[in-house]
Amino acid sequence: MHDPLNAFALGGDVYIDGAKSGPLAGLTFAAKDVFDVAGYVTGAGNPDWRRLAEPAGHTAWAVASLLESGARLVGKTITDELSRGIFGDNAHYGTPDNPRAPGHVPGGSSSGSAAAVAGGLCDMALGTDTAGSTRVPASFCGIYGLRPTLGAIPADGVICQSNTFDVVGLMADDPAVLARMGEVLLRKKVKDSHPAKAVVLEDALEASDPSVAAAFEAALPRIRDAVGTIVRGTRVSPVPLADWVEHQNAIQGREAWETFGEWINLSNPRLGFEVADNFLRGARVSNRTVSAARGFRLRARRWVLDALAGNAVLVLPTTPVTAPPVHSPRSVLWDIRTRMVSLTAIAGMAGCPQISLPLCKADGLPVGLSLIGPRGGDAMLLALARQIGRV
Repeated sequence: MHDPLNAFALGGDVYIDGAKSGPLAGLTFAAKDVFDVAGYVTGAGNPDWRRLAEPAGHTAWAVASLLESGARLVGKTITDELSRGIFGDNAHYGTPDNPRAPGHVPGGSSSGSAAAVAGGLCDMALGTDTAGSTRVPASFCGIYGLRPTLGAIPADGVICQSNTFDVVGLMADDPAVLARMGEVLLRKKVKDSHPAKAVVLEDALEASDPSVAAAFEAALPRIRDAVGTIVRGTRVSPVPLADWVEHQNAIQGREAWETFGEWINLSNPRLGFEVADNFLRGARVSNRTVSAARGFRLRARRWVLDALAGNAVLVLPTTPVTAPPVHSPRSVLWDIRTRMVSLTAIAGMAGCPQISLPLCKADGLPVGLSLIGPRGGDAMLLALARQIGRV
């Protein structure tokens, strides 16, 4: 396998030709190494998971659908361990190179998929997204990334961590390719459609670095040209966005422990420090805390729905920062992680689709501009991305 970016996983040299004809004929794709492919072990970014796992008996629905539509699978890509990361580093297999921000992390946990697309190793890629694992690497690597409506794409055959947040993520370097991929996986036609307005989330903008905010403002005319009306002054949350992180972490952490806790207890696997810490925190979340977090999520969904009223899309920076340098101190990354999740939790808590567009550069590095739509508005977002295109 030609892999100059360390994007592909150990044992990820999986080549499968797609159908001879179909809407994706002639295109290539990669799949994050949490997607099952029949006959191959799904490694999930952890050597002990790979060592103990049996080859998959069936191929994940999303992978099979792309193959049946004519696309060719060219490999499985590196992921943060068990998808429990957001920067793209893996204590066992290393960090994929970010081809559009050399020396900086690619973002995770769908790090290898984003790097492979940005580096031209495939036309499109599958990832997953819990708290930003498709949107963050799309932002850091300067590509398109879609977090679909919760439940819109079947996750059969995917190693998930949090059943009320996890979705199958889509990535591509060309919005037209992303739209074709979306039509197959969403089972919907992507037709031109126009929301009535684009609402800027001022609280998300205020949470961003000044250079990111300036790049965002410079890109807004592209959104105005596509939508027609930009509305300023809206704050999506009556409480600080940092509060959303606390509640997302409580639900996600508990659900991740419920998913992997028994395996961790019985297998005593090797885990990177931050991944192990995340699991321990999840195991210790009290029932009362989870209950309060779920109540907060119901209120948060209402706040997002209110902001979307009147056929709107919401506009915000995908990430409040550009990609940090590789080997940044963990204490620095912890603070950045909290800031990033304060933005990604908006769509995640609401179960709404969000698409990251590579329209901005800050300090010479890519950073995404995002659109959030109503539940079921995935095709609209893909149509808008195709219309807006790349800078």
